[in-house]
Amino acid sequence: MNFQSPVALAVLSLIVIAVFAGIATRFFSPESRLERRRRRNNQRVISKARRPGVVLSARTKKRSG
Repeated sequence: MNFQSPVALAVLSLIVIAVFAGIATRFFSPESRLERRRRRNNQRVISKARRPGVVLSARTKKRSG
């Protein structure tokens, strides 16, 4: 391909822009945003914290000893 030709360069750039616009509209469409949110909300909950999961605020008697 000879990129010295402005017509060939213009056609190639229009194809690249069209592909990028198609990907961008598919990624940012309202349907795809809802699908990503639905996938995120229905995933399993995985906690990687190394601390107690539940902290009880109950008052207990102190041991005497």
